[in-house]
Amino acid sequence: MSNRIKIARTLCIFFMTFVHVQPGIAENVYDRDAGFFDIVYFILTRLMGLSSVSLLSVVSGYFIVSSLLKVGTLDLYKSKVKTLVVPLVAWNVLALVLLGAYGLLSDNWRNWPEFTLPALANAFLAVTEWPLVVPLWFLRDLFVCCLFSPLLYFAIKRLPVATILLLVVFTLFGEDLYILQRPQLMLFFAIGMWLRLSRTNEQEIDRITRPLSIGLAAMAAVFLYIRIQGILLSEMDDTLRLTLDTLLRITMAAGFWYLTELIRRSSFAEPFMRFEPYAFFLFCSHAILFDYAGIIFRRFFGNYGSDLFPITFFTLPVLAVVGAIIGLQIINRSGVLIFLFNAGHKVQPLWRPAAERASA
Repeated sequence: MSNRIKIARTLCIFFMTFVHVQPGIAENVYDRDAGFFDIVYFILTRLMGLSSVSLLSVVSGYFIVSSLLKVGTLDLYKSKVKTLVVPLVAWNVLALVLLGAYGLLSDNWRNWPEFTLPALANAFLAVTEWPLVVPLWFLRDLFVCCLFSPLLYFAIKRLPVATILLLVVFTLFGEDLYILQRPQLMLFFAIGMWLRLSRTNEQEIDRITRPLSIGLAAMAAVFLYIRIQGILLSEMDDTLRLTLDTLLRITMAAGFWYLTELIRRSSFAEPFMRFEPYAFFLFCSHAILFDYAGIIFRRFFGNYGSDLFPITFFTLPVLAVVGAIIGLQIINRSGVLIFLFNAGHKVQPLWRPAAERASA
């Protein structure tokens, strides 16, 4: 199963990057007549990209059980501060520095946060709003889930069905509580914990996810119908929208899991697993890269709606992958930078200095 989890991390985070390629227009891109690229864009961003975090949340919940039992609650909290909160703050501080440099060069301070305690708390920690690096809300929410993990462990072990049902209610009605930016995440996190606590093996998980993968076709058809008909999800009843979105994410998580088995059996397995140590760095860095590289790309290839915008859309995620490899290799020799920007995890060097090669 470990190989499939490595593949899942790479797969889900790569698809997530498509969500953050900025279209460069103020209007809602889903409120346009649906041409061929509009459908492709919708599938990669709204269906696959946004839903990819569901499987990542399940995986996180699955592994938190063994961590909780092995090190205990207090040490678990300390560990998650180092691996989730520190990178959350560090990457947002880097984003602020880059915003300042860009503002000085361009006199554009539109995204500069107010220097008030609530604004800075949101900018760095996503307390009630998105952080400067928007995708990093996931780290904030995942940390909160880890804080609740002892309670979830107790509840799932004794009343699993009631706990899951309670989290479904929290998913539908918990946004205004500001416990999580995306309340759905705790539901998937708890599902991962339940799979581990019930000692569900890989074959049993596959049997569970197989019918859900079939259900993905139905949910994809519903969302594609909504897109083609020009129905805006943002204008739907909140409960209906969240219900549809949760069903999509459940079935998409199953679909991604099924896809990991296909990849494991293919020649793509090795590159997916070899990239996995870089996946966290890709997750944290891609939105910053897109912010500034996107300015250059849109100048040459136009905004969303331009015939050349697909070049930007498909090229930037590939550049983010390359940038993650290069960036992590550059900071790999600095323990401080690795601690701040990659949760303390070093990677194998891709090359060795000439002096080391000579001594070998």
